[in-house]
Amino acid sequence: MIVAVAALSPLTQAHAQEETSNKVDAYIDADVVSHYVWRGQDKGGISIQPEASISWKGLKLKLEGNAGLETSEDKELDVTLSYEKFGFNIGVIDYWVSGIDKNDRYFHYDKKGAHQFEANIGYTCQYGSLQLYTIFWGNDFKISGERAYSSYAQLDIPFKLGGLDWNIGVGGTFYESAGQLDVISEGTTTESTKRMKNYYYADGPTCVMASVRATKTLDLGVMHLPVFAEVNANPYLQTAHMLFGVTISPF
Repeated sequence: MIVAVAALSPLTQAHAQEETSNKVDAYIDADVVSHYVWRGQDKGGISIQPEASISWKGLKLKLEGNAGLETSEDKELDVTLSYEKFGFNIGVIDYWVSGIDKNDRYFHYDKKGAHQFEANIGYTCQYGSLQLYTIFWGNDFKISGERAYSSYAQLDIPFKLGGLDWNIGVGGTFYESAGQLDVISEGTTTESTKRMKNYYYADGPTCVMASVRATKTLDLGVMHLPVFAEVNANPYLQTAHMLFGVTISPF
């Protein structure tokens, strides 16, 4: 049997690569999680976390949200604009959380309002990912009243073991982050109240997140369904959670 193979000329290959790079990619999916934990912080119970993005030539616009099943829990909407080339990425994230602005106005930007802007830079390859984040605008002030520039770094290392996809994650902060004094009442008199410092991450350089996640993708024919379980701990707060979730995608 003779098999004919047609080789592409360098000009044709360059044209094909250009068409690929000019392609606009988009996707949507949603995670359903048993508990919402973000950077080692307990953010709520059972939650739905939709995501949609569109990318072109390394430029990406991504929308992410979170809504807990309990109506009393805060809602969240995050918008990320980023650029990636040769594994390096840089971007800006706009976080918005309900319950901070008294009228829950989304299109209201104030340095002590519900929006926070965070800069992100990082590098990702087959061996792992290192990401750095710093809040540069919004409600991010130290207890002393100075701007905190709260920062966070996370290292992720993926590997395969026992037929599962694993990821080890470690995250921490470099210095005192934003914080506030919470007044706690222990009785009916003013003498029985005390003030407790509550930090966005921590009061100094420390590890605030350590996690191990195992993922198994179920092949359902027309749909692939990643199911994951994760242990997520915060050594600074001395807390730990066991999470379970599933990613639902129509593609």
